[in-house]
Amino acid sequence: MEVGEVIQFYDSDRRFPAWGFGGRTIDGTVSHCFNLNGSASGIEVEGVQGIMAAYASALNHVALAGPTLFGQVINNAAEIARQALSCNSRKYFVLLIITDGVVTDLQETKDALVRASDLPLSILIVGVGGADFKTDGDP
Repeated sequence: MEVGEVIQFYDSDRRFPAWGFGGRTIDGTVSHCFNLNGSASGIEVEGVQGIMAAYASALNHVALAGPTLFGQVINNAAEIARQALSCNSRKYFVLLIITDGVVTDLQETKDALVRASDLPLSILIVGVGGADFKTDGDP
């Protein structure tokens, strides 16, 4: 909530794409990138309150499930930045990933980060909870 309150002012319309990852849907499949608002087509929510409301609603329809995979979410954010760049848009994007689990697709995540490195996109990963987020020699 605190991070969102700060960065929301850098977005003129305060509409944010919001994805969930590591969720088991009603049909039993685990998704590593789903529209947090439950919509089949629209990914945006309005403001930080919209993000929080979509998350709270998703908890009623999606069970948290591992493993913790970031690659698909990073690729989706990169595609939005890539599309804006191809249209000569002067937009800059920030992907905030909040996780309670240690990444398990480390190489895929690194590859996605490298592919996104020349895009107008910053990626922040914040670990919360009791997981051991330390790395042993792998920065």
